[in-house]
Amino acid sequence: MNVSPKKIGNLRPEEFSINHQKLIDATIETIAKRGLADTTIAQVSKKAMVSQGYANFRFKSKENLLLSSLKFLSDEYKNSWQKIFEDSRLDPVGRVIKIIENDFSSKIANRNKIAVWVSFYSEVKFRPSYLTICQKQDEIYSSQMEKLITEINNITNQNFLSPKEISETYHSMVDGLWQRILFDPKNYSHEFCKALIKKYFKNIYTDEKRFV
Repeated sequence: MNVSPKKIGNLRPEEFSINHQKLIDATIETIAKRGLADTTIAQVSKKAMVSQGYANFRFKSKENLLLSSLKFLSDEYKNSWQKIFEDSRLDPVGRVIKIIENDFSSKIANRNKIAVWVSFYSEVKFRPSYLTICQKQDEIYSSQMEKLITEINNITNQNFLSPKEISETYHSMVDGLWQRILFDPKNYSHEFCKALIKKYFKNIYTDEKRFV
């Protein structure tokens, strides 16, 4: 099928993009509320206020819609931390602090988004797709974080814990605290979680005053 560069069906390109994002956002909200199994294209279309016909045309199936939403979250997260690693104005400690703030920002550690991550990982049917979409980016992130911790260890002469040990512990804490934010938001605010993580780094790098 040949698609005009000016219009897609009756939609202009900008409308196409807006409606696509509306459906992704509505899918994230619906998964958070209903779970993967009970999310339907009809529900998502209604919440997004986009025609079901368009949603079917754009995504072809419920599974494609769900996986597109996961891909959106994965790319959003990748882009957020990639900017921090590429920011030449930051020194190693400043970079770690920015990473902590990003991982527990309201945009990234959003309860609806966390619910989607948990839903995909918990659902055996979707776990292979989850790993396909997320694993490569997770590996890059872990590798970058390990290099960053190596720099800080070299600067501070800290050798009790290896970069891998510190990095893996940090990632495990993030995973655990994200779930706490999802299931116990009253006691686990974003600020509380950031402070907890900074205390972890302060206990390792005792002379670094910025981990407070």
